[in-house]
Amino acid sequence: MKIKSYTTSENVSRAIIALHGWTGNIHSMEPVTKMLKMNNTKWILLEAPYKSSKAGFSWFNKIEKNNWHYLQSFNFLSKTILSLKKEGFRNSQIFILGFSQGACISIEFMIRQKFSIGGIIPISGFIRFKKRAEIEATNESKGTSILLLHGENDKIIDCMESKEALKTLRAIGYPTFIELFSTGHKIPIQARDKIQDFVYS
Repeated sequence: MKIKSYTTSENVSRAIIALHGWTGNIHSMEPVTKMLKMNNTKWILLEAPYKSSKAGFSWFNKIEKNNWHYLQSFNFLSKTILSLKKEGFRNSQIFILGFSQGACISIEFMIRQKFSIGGIIPISGFIRFKKRAEIEATNESKGTSILLLHGENDKIIDCMESKEALKTLRAIGYPTFIELFSTGHKIPIQARDKIQDFVYS
């Protein structure tokens, strides 16, 4: 597991944990962090703990009998958030931004925590086991705002997945919002204003 961080100014008022997609690595999200142009922000880029079946890394180890193995990913995220809190960040100043598989793990992780954070931004993701999410979501995590982003022309993960996630998360009790873009499986530059507004507010 690798971790890389940098700040966009000397006066930092928030931290954003960036999670790459399947087969990504610690460098995958760096162009995205530059494109988003977030002021007064500490970026933390994580590399998933499992090797994927192809080159690169995965947040989930494998699927067997309708189950995903992600304990190491959960532990990595927990330790990262704890480290940020020790640095002085409040929960409300911490965000998670994940793309594709990184979006999936951001949701799966956050809804099971005994605390809330400022928000999560799952981009081009989905909730695989919706009934399990409904059962295992904690009341303590429901103060976390969620901004779902998806490309309407996504050929890898259909945008209906984010629409279904919206219904599921709202039904559970999370303040959840969605924005769709006329793009494919990517983080479009058009999303920058929406992400900035979500984080800054």
